[in-house]
Amino acid sequence: MDLQLKGKTVILTGASKGIGRAALQLFAEEGASVIGSARGIEEMEAEAEALRRQGHDVTAFQCDVTKDEDVDKLIDFAKAKTGRIDIFVNNAAGKLPAGDFLGISNDEWLAGWNEKLQCYIRTCRAVFPVMQQQGGGRIVNVLGTAARNPRTSYMPVGVTNAALVNFNKSLADYGAKHNILVSAVAPSGVLTDRWHRLIRKRAEGEGKSPEQLQAEMDKTFPLGRMATPEELANMIVFVASPRASYHSGTVVIVDGASTSGVFN
Repeated sequence: MDLQLKGKTVILTGASKGIGRAALQLFAEEGASVIGSARGIEEMEAEAEALRRQGHDVTAFQCDVTKDEDVDKLIDFAKAKTGRIDIFVNNAAGKLPAGDFLGISNDEWLAGWNEKLQCYIRTCRAVFPVMQQQGGGRIVNVLGTAARNPRTSYMPVGVTNAALVNFNKSLADYGAKHNILVSAVAPSGVLTDRWHRLIRKRAEGEGKSPEQLQAEMDKTFPLGRMATPEELANMIVFVASPRASYHSGTVVIVDGASTSGVFN
């Protein structure tokens, strides 16, 4: 299927690793002009250069989405490079606190919100006027299924993602009259570099091999395994494409049937 992305300008945050890197590669392969942003420019530039050698139009841009000035520079760079922004994908994964509710300070809650919730609000506020002026666009927010799977030890993560579900719908309603479609994609467990590091650390503490602990984790998923970054990238790129031209305001759950309940 041709996703009709050739020549489209895409900005993708958190593009140097995991889901973001997989989506960056797929957008490039579909013929889009992609600007991948990340806090660490070295790794991002290496990925962009590898894709350019394959003939793709990919640019690396250093951006800390917790900072207004960095986001403004990213948007200005994209406008100067291509004159428009067709697609903006919010994927940057900040550090959210976890643990006992009473053990997480108010400052940690606020810092966590700025690492995720406020980042998405910040980038959307920056890109929205551009899309208004050009007559439309597409925003895709990568969330998490913790929004609908509450855990007491994971409360800030769940609360933040639940807020993003609400923001995603509200922004879609606000953008509809401007032909700006806003959608979300929500994974559960994904085999990213971050996950592999976590498994190695947990396995050491539990006296197990990483392979043994991963096998135990896989059994908790209905499909008997976790998702790959590429499986999430497939959905993100489709939802961002003109092929999904009537999808806005809702969340596509990509969790291998692991979410409890029947709502989506």
